[in-house]
Amino acid sequence: MYVIIAGGGALGRELAEALIARRHDVVVIDRDKHTCEAIYSQLGAVTVLGDATDLHVLQDAGAERASLLVTVMPNDADNIACTLLARTLGVERIIARLRDNAYAAAYEAAGADHLIRTTHLLRNQVVLYIEHPVVNEIVMIGDDAAQVFSVGIPPTAWCIGRSAASIAAERKFPEGCLLIGIRRKGVRELVIPRGETRIRTGDTVLVIAGNADIDRAVAVLTRKG
Repeated sequence: MYVIIAGGGALGRELAEALIARRHDVVVIDRDKHTCEAIYSQLGAVTVLGDATDLHVLQDAGAERASLLVTVMPNDADNIACTLLARTLGVERIIARLRDNAYAAAYEAAGADHLIRTTHLLRNQVVLYIEHPVVNEIVMIGDDAAQVFSVGIPPTAWCIGRSAASIAAERKFPEGCLLIGIRRKGVRELVIPRGETRIRTGDTVLVIAGNADIDRAVAVLTRKG
């Protein structure tokens, strides 16, 4: 995946390192020359020196062919401007760092697909958003040892029509992973899955899993039938 990271601060650098390790193509944009040089020399990431709120800088970074842009600059106004320009250039998905909740509506109007609150800026959470677009609402449990997250079940998923018990018994489904709730269209209350509860088209499943099991759990739940 071709990913642009707008902002080479601590989070931007951590994200670049994690994504490069997972063999994504990463470009980092930053205004500071020394930051760009350090990221290039230490991580091997391609860097673009410039302002990510400048249309031409985004074009130089390859925004028109990017699958994803993550904007993690320190200022909401800059992140909103970057989001708007990236959407204009046709970037497929945009994840934006939100510092002040008062700007949430502005981010959404600009075209952000996911908003990451400052208090939840954890590298593994953002990587999970990046690699699994069906994942939402990640909540850390304990010392980041486990996560609660929701997975939108695709209409072609094998698990539609299957019971919670049969999903849990699936050979590749992690043993320590639990289905703890289902959001169902037309049902206001959260459905608490029992062994016989079956997954329906349009369901969103709430899952708890250890960090090491998240990728496998999402892969099983979203696998095509």
